[in-house]
Amino acid sequence: MDRMLYLLVHRHHFADEAGAPTTVDFMEDGEPLFWDDSEDSFTFLGLYSSRQRAEQRIDQARTLPGFRDHPDGFHVHEYAVGQTHWAEGFLVGEQTDS
Repeated sequence: MDRMLYLLVHRHHFADEAGAPTTVDFMEDGEPLFWDDSEDSFTFLGLYSSRQRAEQRIDQARTLPGFRDHPDGFHVHEYAVGQTHWAEGFLVGEQTDS
């Protein structure tokens, strides 16, 4: 069985502010679709050995300034140690097949 790690991030989506337009969530199946720094602020809270420890950190962080005002912005990403991610690279801008 692979050893699992749990990455905890908080996303503050600026469109969630009063009067800002709503956009599609950035997550799909627990994985980030994109990271647009102009619309989102991401805070890395830690890397944990269990989901329970990550959730305990969420409970603690929800008492802190900023996080308590955006309590639904926490996301726990589960990763197997040694597993390759983004193995196929990425595209920048609009690409077309030749």
